Amino acid sequence: MWYATVFRIAFENSNDYASNFSTGGQETMQANLAEERPKGPKAIARVFDLLALLAGKQDGMSLSELSTATAVPKSTFIDTLRGLCDMHYLSCQGGRYRLGPGAYHLASRIVANWSPPEMIRIQVKQLAAETRESVGFAIADWEIGQAIYTEASNSPQPVRYAMQAGLRAPLYASAAGRVLMAYAAFGQVEEYLSRAHLRQLTRGTRTDPDSVRANLTEIRDQGYCASFGEMLSDTAAIAVPILGPDGGTLGALILAAPLDRMKLHFKRFLDATLEAGRRASAGS
Repeated sequence: MWYATVFRIAFENSNDYASNFSTGGQETMQANLAEERPKGPKAIARVFDLLALLAGKQDGMSLSELSTATAVPKSTFIDTLRGLCDMHYLSCQGGRYRLGPGAYHLASRIVANWSPPEMIRIQVKQLAAETRESVGFAIADWEIGQAIYTEASNSPQPVRYAMQAGLRAPLYASAAGRVLMAYAAFGQVEEYLSRAHLRQLTRGTRTDPDSVRANLTEIRDQGYCASFGEMLSDTAAIAVPILGPDGGTLGALILAAPLDRMKLHFKRFLDATLEAGRRASAGS
């Protein structure tokens, strides 16, 4: 799965390929490979789908298995496979195709040039523009028990959640903070909860450590945190984790809005935030 993500990054974000896909739709790489792409060069898209598929198969796949998994006829696929073998992106032994040295070399070059700050900054701005709400990126300072915003883009609307780089929020009471807790090491979270003063900030603030722990499990299960009036009574937020190439947590992406507006547009805001988090991540 790690190399599948790498090839997804190459397809979506590499400057070398961006011009080739400027008119093409971009779809989730984890989606069914048989799903028809509405736009874009199908032959090139098929190659990336193939590399991503084989990245998760250490034992390789036969021609029949590849044909079934991608819904591409064997007669159509065979020339592509031969060409990729000739270029050393694939190898074929005993009738089974695996990633070749060329594929791993390409993956290593992509990862070496992947810039987390820039990728995150782009998604913060794009999500803010798409939703017209305030969006930020936060990291954890465990010593002081705060989520600290390092990127921020404010909503253009008159009534908004004001966000800026350097802003801090309690880990236990904020959406970003609880996402950072949910994806942190167990011991680190327990050490924080053992010394933290879980102060009641609003009527909705979780002040019971067991309630916080239960919510962290829920966040891990669903992949996001939605907070309504827990830190500020008139504000709601959605936060998702941003993951690095090794699967470690880089930080949390957060969208914040007035409570009423969040309730009205929650599904749309949630879908947009999850997608932005996926695009900003390298290990999801």
